[in-house]
Amino acid sequence: MCAEAVPWRCHRSLIADALTVRAIRAAHIVSGKRVQVHTLTPFGRVRGNCITYPFAAGEGSEPLRLRGSSKRADRVARS
Repeated sequence: MCAEAVPWRCHRSLIADALTVRAIRAAHIVSGKRVQVHTLTPFGRVRGNCITYPFAAGEGSEPLRLRGSSKRADRVARS
């Protein structure tokens, strides 16, 4: 677990997005008494089971892409 208190400012939201586009329900434990069902990041773009996060104009890099296969994700992470 990371130290970030709110899910939308954390890598957990990326993981939850990847699960959600694959029809796997994700929820965030907000406190000892509260669980919040994940909703997709508003600026994420979904195509099939792939979600991308486009950069704002002028940032010049490729968007982050999370793909379906864990083997593919491992290859992307290593490159």
